[in-house]
Amino acid sequence: MPGWARLGGLFLGLLLALAPAVANAAEGPVLTLPQLINMALKFSPEVKASKSEVNLAKEQRNEAHGYRYPQFDATVMTGVVPNARLPIVAGVGNPLVYPDPKNKLHGVNIFGRMEFSVVQPLYTFGKIALREEAANKNIKVKELGVDAKKGEVILQVSEAYYGLILSEQGKDAVREARSYLNDTRERIDRLLRINSPNVRETDRYRLAVYEGGIEKFGAQAEEGVKVAYAALKALTGSEQNFKVPTDLPGPTAPQPLDHHIRNALDLRPEFKQLKEGLAARQLLVDAARADRYPSFFLAVVGQLAGAPGRKHIQDPYIIDYFNDRYAFPFVGAKWHFDFGILKAKVNQAKAELEQLQYTEKTALMGIPVEVAQVHGKVQENYKASIGLEKSYVNARRWLITAFSNFDMGIGKLEDIFNAFERYGFSRGDFLMALYEYNVNAAKLNKVTGAFRRSLPAEAVALPAKK
Repeated sequence: MPGWARLGGLFLGLLLALAPAVANAAEGPVLTLPQLINMALKFSPEVKASKSEVNLAKEQRNEAHGYRYPQFDATVMTGVVPNARLPIVAGVGNPLVYPDPKNKLHGVNIFGRMEFSVVQPLYTFGKIALREEAANKNIKVKELGVDAKKGEVILQVSEAYYGLILSEQGKDAVREARSYLNDTRERIDRLLRINSPNVRETDRYRLAVYEGGIEKFGAQAEEGVKVAYAALKALTGSEQNFKVPTDLPGPTAPQPLDHHIRNALDLRPEFKQLKEGLAARQLLVDAARADRYPSFFLAVVGQLAGAPGRKHIQDPYIIDYFNDRYAFPFVGAKWHFDFGILKAKVNQAKAELEQLQYTEKTALMGIPVEVAQVHGKVQENYKASIGLEKSYVNARRWLITAFSNFDMGIGKLEDIFNAFERYGFSRGDFLMALYEYNVNAAKLNKVTGAFRRSLPAEAVALPAKK
């Protein structure tokens, strides 16, 4: 039967793209799409990986914030050093005499030395604050990336979910078609036994042709169930068996295109990422400019050194590198200037900012087009499913009437065959249109960012409605 065969081919092609594994659906609780989506979002390794990027961004922000606090540096060393005694006065009016002059060696001993500094930034012209704020913007970018990944997972689950329902309905259609064919065969056999002129031997062959098409579609629907069920098990990480509802959700009239475009510009994670990324890049440009200016700081530097073989000198003008101690505070400024490096860094930051600005303009042009394309598919499948439902219902009435007329002797077997073929074709087209409507509605939910309104509580806060 051409209608059933075409439906089976289209459906099998859709489902083969969902998952490589094969598993049998079994008995278990009936899970709805929101339940399966929540399971998938909790399990998804991709979502967890994107959350790790958020943690990384937070630690980068903490690193930038850490530059606000004092930094302590210390250098510790040890080695050998010549012994040295204090100078002595040979007599009244005589100069000092050094018993151990530096040009002679009078034994060696060890020494230990520690140099340390504590530096507290005071004012940096925004070098720290601007980079910290840019790091905060980067956190928002990564959090929105988590939402974008969740949107991908939701769409994958939705496609597998609707595919599983469609294939189960296909199996029901096969069972119903077999029932009609069996009734027709009984009528043909009964009338052939009494040599009725209303049937011919070739009617059996024609019936067998339909049965072959039904068996082909039945096998495709059966495999479709296995593939879609395996996809849902893999996406949710579920180890228990479950079932899904028996019917595809009915269509509802989509909102106007302008409504969905506004949603996309207001909610879509990728677009919000661009906005936050632009703000972060602008802050980094400002920080690169701030690198041209000095940084003021408060510092304490000191030394602690000792050598058993050397005497300590109290002269304030003499500092013994190997045997002395001191610490003193001061305020200072550090200023790095070069002839091209800082300028190049500022220009690099500007170039990255310009790249994002052009990317944003591209998104502003492309997102409405993408939304319009998906919205058009939803609108098309909505109208098709409404019309095909009427066709499918009336084809079934035609089939039942054809059976009744034939039984009453006022109809022909040809009428039954025509009604049966048209019924199968109409029902297949209706189910496919309904499936495509639901899948495209899920895609529209993703490309507009509307899925964020139903994310679990851990999701980022949404912008207020205007």
